[in-house]
Amino acid sequence: MESTPHFYNFTPEQMLAAYRERLHLQPMMSDCDIARSDGFDLDAKLMKRLNSWYGRLLLTGPLEWCPIDDVAAEVVLTRLDDDVMEARLPAHAVRPVEWKLEGWRRTVTYFPSPNEHAVLRHLNPWTRGNTCDPAVVNMGNRLTLYGAPRGADTTVAMARCVVRPVDGNFVFHYCAFDTLPCDWNF
Repeated sequence: MESTPHFYNFTPEQMLAAYRERLHLQPMMSDCDIARSDGFDLDAKLMKRLNSWYGRLLLTGPLEWCPIDDVAAEVVLTRLDDDVMEARLPAHAVRPVEWKLEGWRRTVTYFPSPNEHAVLRHLNPWTRGNTCDPAVVNMGNRLTLYGAPRGADTTVAMARCVVRPVDGNFVFHYCAFDTLPCDWNF
């Protein structure tokens, strides 16, 4: 992952403890013992909420708050047409940030969804992007790359994406911590 200052890197246990502290559930009183068997699993509910919050942060949060990595070595390219390729993203890549194929003269930082009006021009071979003005359409777990250089040896020069850490940790900028929900609506 790219090295960025001011980022937390919490294990799931550390994240749960930090969230419990934010909700004023920690530190717990230790001068008495109370046991109940009819309650619900609060930690499981909190972890479910944390995972939902983190997934939303990675998918829609400001890029400055999210872990970003270059996954170019893990991308699988398939040629669909003379100048169109499909890139399969690795499972931990959440959303693209900056892309470039070898032979492109600039990087792409705008990734429209397939139903956006701007994508229509790329369906026609005469009006679609080229190596000077490439375009990338976000199809979810894959990208359609317009303006791919012709030839079988086309490779990905850069594939920066927001990523979910493969070790299961919660990595995010410390400012994102303030967006954690603090209500008790479970």
